[in-house]
Formats: sequence, structure tokens, C-alpha cells
Amino acid sequence: MNKEKSIKEKIEIEKTSTKEENIIRFLGGKLSIYILIVIILLFTAIWLYSQINVIMAPLIIVINSLLVPVLVAYIFFYMLNPVYNLLLAKTKINSGMASILSIIFGIAVILTVFIGAVPVMIEQTQHLITSMPGYVNIIRNYLEANADNAIVKNIIVYINENLNGTQLSAAAFDIFTNFISNAASILSSTAAIIITTPFVLYYLLKDSSRFKIYIISKLPEKSKEPIETTINEIDNKVGSYISGQMLVSVCVGILLFVGYQIIGLQYAVSLATLAGVLSIVPYLGPMMAIIPAMLVAFGTDWVMVLKMLVVWGVVQFLEGNFISPNIMGRSMKQHPLTVIFVVIIGTNMMGILGAVIGIPVYAILKILLEKLILVIKNRYKRIYKGE
Repeated sequence: MNKEKSIKEKIEIEKTSTKEENIIRFLGGKLSIYILIVIILLFTAIWLYSQINVIMAPLIIVINSLLVPVLVAYIFFYMLNPVYNLLLAKTKINSGMASILSIIFGIAVILTVFIGAVPVMIEQTQHLITSMPGYVNIIRNYLEANADNAIVKNIIVYINENLNGTQLSAAAFDIFTNFISNAASILSSTAAIIITTPFVLYYLLKDSSRFKIYIISKLPEKSKEPIETTINEIDNKVGSYISGQMLVSVCVGILLFVGYQIIGLQYAVSLATLAGVLSIVPYLGPMMAIIPAMLVAFGTDWVMVLKMLVVWGVVQFLEGNFISPNIMGRSMKQHPLTVIFVVIIGTNMMGILGAVIGIPVYAILKILLEKLILVIKNRYKRIYKGE
């Protein structure tokens, strides 16, 4: 009797486990479930952030405090990782010393740029702000002299109502003044980032590979290889994009500076630096960078405007056809409309930081979804074939 009962229980357990296995197979297997859970948790966290801000306040403070240093450290990690790997390959130093030397190299580069360019850029920016009314008046006077066209008349009305030179200069001066008045809080936040980032960066350089190995070792055996492949793909694409985009931005800034110097455009350092920084944001950045350069060129004459447009066009041509393809290859190649939409959404969600990290985050989500869809497709093929 007991034997029959145990056999029945065993059969019931087998039926239950078979049903559970069928459900897991139908959902695409354990790997797809893991990825799906990660995506669901991510969107759940975003929803909680927007719905219960009061309850999440302590956690939000912690996240906001750590987010910027960690993101900055990750950006520098991808930029300095080649230096770190080169030191390990060419010298006999350990990983800790290689991390320290890589960070020192990065700090030296930043200090060199800061000492060389920032004082000139600040001086030129201050002069540009005070010269703003003159540039706007030159544009207005030219348009008024050619005001036969209805479109030109509408532009004049818009300038008179919204772009009054004195008001524009005052607004720019207010922004500059607010920046100075908030210098204490800005300096404290910047100091926290400067102090925290090197420590985070040190451990990222030193232990990132060990951390990845540790995480993969804790996964189920069947999931180790596909998840490791996915992690490596994300790491390669994000790393190539960040380091490549930074290098492209530097090249764009240098080329524009040389071009502006050749044609004699005023404020070449400030305008080229601004263009280089904005070039970090694909498509929209260069479009924004041309506006102040156009304004300064208008303040000289039409010949300078044409020269500036030629320089800008040549640099954009070189960037699009030679610099980016050779530096970045097909790293995170996306349709321009997709990039623009992602940048706009990222800007609305997180401001400037969102515009910068929007493309890498989008690429990570895209890779995860592609892997999930592939796993589900393969699983459905097996089920269809009766495996």
C-alpha cells in the first residue's frame, strides 16, 4: 500500500515538474527569463522612482550621490583601459600599480589641457558675452536693410521681441553671475566627484575582469557561455563608443580651432572647445555648436560667415567620412533619427548627462532585447520540432 502511494506521489511530482519545465521552455528558457527579469526590474525601479518619490527619497539621495562619480569613472575607465592593458603587457608591474599609473596619466592630460586652454577660454567667453549686443544689432541692421521679404520682416519682429542684444547679454551675464554665486555648492559637488572618481576608477581598472569572472561563476552552467558572450558584447560596444566618441570630439575641436585660426574668426579657442564638447552628443551637438560661431561671424561680415561655413562643412565632412569611420568603425551604428530621439529622451530624463549616456544605455537595452528575442526564437523552434 505504501509502495503504491509513493509511486503515485512520484508520478504527481514528475507531472508537476514537467509542467514547470514546459512553462519555462515556452517562455524561452532560463536565460531569457533572467534577461526578462532584469528588464522588468529596471522598469519597475523607474516606475517606483516616479510614483513614490517620498518613500524613495533616501535611496534617491544615495543614487544621486553615487551616480555621477560612478558614470564619470566608467567613462575614464574605457578611455584609460588601453593604457592599463599596455602597461600590463609591456612591463612587469602588478595590476594595482598599472591602475595607479594609468590614473596619473589621465590626470596629467587633464591638467595640461586645463592649464593651457581654460584661462584663454574664460577670457574669450567673458569678452563674447559683453560683445553680444553688438553682434545682434549688426544682424538686425542687415535684416532691416533688406526687409522687403515677409519672412525677413517676421525674423526682425522675432529678434526685436526675443533677441534684444542688451537683454541677451544681460541673460548671459545672469547665467555667469549665478554660476559664480553658486560656486560654493558647485565646488563642493565637483570636489566630491574629483575625490571619489579616482577611487572608483582604481578598482574598475584593477578588478573589473575579476568581478566579471566572479559573477559568471555564480550562474547556472548552461547560462554561463551565452551571458558571458552578452557581457563581452556590451563591454566592447560601450567601451568602443565612449573612447571613440571622446577621441572624435577632440579631433573635431582641434580641426575647428585650426580652421577658425586660419580664417581669423574671433574667440577661436572658446568656439572650438564648445564645438568639441558638444560633439560628444551625436548630430544635435554639432548643430548647436554652429550657432555661436555663426553669430560671431555675422558680427564681422558676410565673407567671414562664408569662411566659417566652409570650415564647419569641411570639418563635418572629415568627421563623417574619415575620422568617425576609422576611429569608431561600426561601433553602435544607429539610424540618425534613432540617435536624435534617444538624445532628446535622455536629455528630458537626465539633462546633459542623459544626452551623453543615452546612446550607450539604448545600445545595452537593444543588445539585451536582441538576445532575448533570439533565445525565444530558438526555443520555439525546438518546441515546434518536438525537442
